[in-house]
Amino acid sequence: MLEKIIFQFDRISEKFSAVFDFFGSRVKNLFFGHFGTKLTYRRELVVTVMILAAVLIFFASWTWLIWAGIAAMMAGMFLWLIIIFSWTLDPLIDYKIRIHKIKRWGERLLKYLSGEFKALENRHHLEAYAWGKLAYFEELKNEVINFTKTNLLQKFLGRFFSTFMFLILGYAFIYYGLHKIIDSSFVSVAEQGGFARFGSIWDFIYYSAITIATVGYGDIYPVHILARLFVVTEVLYGALLVIFLISSFTAISIPLTSERQKALLGEIEKELKNIEKVFADIKQLRGDG
Repeated sequence: MLEKIIFQFDRISEKFSAVFDFFGSRVKNLFFGHFGTKLTYRRELVVTVMILAAVLIFFASWTWLIWAGIAAMMAGMFLWLIIIFSWTLDPLIDYKIRIHKIKRWGERLLKYLSGEFKALENRHHLEAYAWGKLAYFEELKNEVINFTKTNLLQKFLGRFFSTFMFLILGYAFIYYGLHKIIDSSFVSVAEQGGFARFGSIWDFIYYSAITIATVGYGDIYPVHILARLFVVTEVLYGALLVIFLISSFTAISIPLTSERQKALLGEIEKELKNIEKVFADIKQLRGDG
């Protein structure tokens, strides 16, 4: 009987382990897979979403619009953290973004030339497009060759402080929006003592800053359950930010950086060969003419 109970317990444990492995792999792919890299290409869109959410929270008077702004701000900050972890895992991802942008710029240039200068032959459009991409890729190639870890360290520190400010301001607007909906979400000791009024966006920027820094003076504290949940997520995000900073220094020091540098140069060389093929096709067209 005891052996049967142990056997059933082992089966249940294996099923639980399989479930945890499944969700663990999904989380890993979310933060460390291709999604994070692709999302990095759209980081301006993520920042735009957060700005629009802040405007919505600040100016909206309808409750459902404020909730929409809070949800958009939470989503934007979560996506930004995924971008930050992608930067940490691949220190040279900035160059990949540049490659992506140059390719898109080239496509737009060719489309513009084909529409604006219809009287010219197609080979002239292709030639201008190829020369433009060639100039950018050659410049990018020289940057990657002359890549230094000092420049990378400066970028990492810049990203750390920018993300720190994103979180402080983002959560400040979330707290402000929640206070607009439920005015008893937070309690201020100064307001209770009659020393100062409480409830401006500056009050919540101050509160968000001391929360993410885990200082906790106790002069403002969350009362409503939703306010406490938001505060917990900000503290967790702050801890993740510290992990990002430590991981950044590790990423700079590991030899894998030089391997990524070689792989990136190979990707640039591939693009340069594609451009050379365009020039070869143009030359053949001239010969045929």
